Amino acid sequence: MNPRRLYGPSVLGAVGTGGLAFLAATRAWASTTVKADGVPSAAVEISGSDAVPLVSALALVIVASALAVLAASVRVRRAVGAFIVIVAIAGLVMVLTAEGAVSRAVDKAVQDSPAFIGTNSPEVVNHSAWLQVTAFAFLLAALIGAAITRYAGEWPTMGRKYDAPKAHATTGEISTEADIWKALDDGKDPTQ
Repeated sequence: MNPRRLYGPSVLGAVGTGGLAFLAATRAWASTTVKADGVPSAAVEISGSDAVPLVSALALVIVASALAVLAASVRVRRAVGAFIVIVAIAGLVMVLTAEGAVSRAVDKAVQDSPAFIGTNSPEVVNHSAWLQVTAFAFLLAALIGAAITRYAGEWPTMGRKYDAPKAHATTGEISTEADIWKALDDGKDPTQ
């Protein structure tokens, strides 16, 4: 397969996996119902962002990094690809070790619930598959970041016309209207 064909899918894949990780992190990872006699029951849901706030931030970093690949040079693309790998692995580790944080967040939400009277605790805490979806998205982002690092040198870059203009050596002689405008662009006073 031609590595040039991986350029678009890699960028879109990194954006997509970062977006999927963010979406999954903002969904309910755990839920329960707090019940007490004489008090209406209350449903409690904990999202990944509630339990581990850094996870959704790391997902957005992946999205922004993927977009940076579009306008970057080969060296910067390789650095961005490696950065995506590091961020994705950090997010994956946080998600895989989030069980304690989720439990603490559920306990706090139960205590803040209007149905909590001090002695009742939830009988069953339901865990959703969004935690696994978040982990899977970070794993895919790490693989895509590795592909960006590997193939960055074989992908097209933006043309020179998008580079910052270079300083022009001027002799100080202004003979045409274009020279006046060029002097103004260079920050010089054409009347002197």
